[in-house]
Amino acid sequence: MAHSFSARPAFSLASAAALLAACNGTAPRASQPISLAVNSLSAAAPAGARLAAAIQIGSGANSLTINQAEIVLARIELSPSGGCATTGETDDCDELQVGPTLVTLPVDGTTKVVLDAVVPTGTYSGLHAKLDAVTGGDDEPGAAAFLTAHPDFQGVSVKVSGVFTDASNQTHTFTFTSAADAEIEAGFQPPVTVGASTSNLTVAVDVASWFKDATGAVIDPTNAANAAAIGSNIERSFRAFEDDDRDGIDDHEGGTGSGD
Repeated sequence: MAHSFSARPAFSLASAAALLAACNGTAPRASQPISLAVNSLSAAAPAGARLAAAIQIGSGANSLTINQAEIVLARIELSPSGGCATTGETDDCDELQVGPTLVTLPVDGTTKVVLDAVVPTGTYSGLHAKLDAVTGGDDEPGAAAFLTAHPDFQGVSVKVSGVFTDASNQTHTFTFTSAADAEIEAGFQPPVTVGASTSNLTVAVDVASWFKDATGAVIDPTNAANAAAIGSNIERSFRAFEDDDRDGIDDHEGGTGSGD
């Protein structure tokens, strides 16, 4: 049986292909190229999980296979250490100005580069992202072009497809979609200094955690009553860290993140 389930929990995500603007209007600083990559491994994923063709949660009855996970990324900011001053609706953060971009999260344990940019050299304490679905009324740059290219993502920020096996061992093909908005904040521990030796930051998205409860049991994505729980899990599933060799592992073995 196939299920298509759309939910609107209190969450949403945004990504992109990028231009950089230093928003503080001060004299330009030296800049360095940097890339942003994503992977879908949990921090404690076993080595074997990096070779799988899909994300598998459990086995047999009450299990889940995730074959594809897509997110929409929009605004991304790097926060300088010490914070950034805000006056009204403006701030002096160094912001990656990006149009909405559809990102397919790798479900095979690999790390995938999703954007390249040039940022001012300096020390950054975290990465902030605006998670937001794109709608026809958006006046954001690139919104109309995004919807022309991806009409199925009108009002959708997350789409996951896979197979759910219920308690009776019956399989159900599903597509879970979500449209919501939230701020994602991922702190760098220790802070990242962008200079000649720093070339990549990775955002790890623990996709498997989206569909698990506090005990680790699978949450049924075909049941609309579970939308809020899945949405809350998504908000907490992001970590960001320096990853110059793009192996999906924190170069300092201490990256932390939060969607709060």
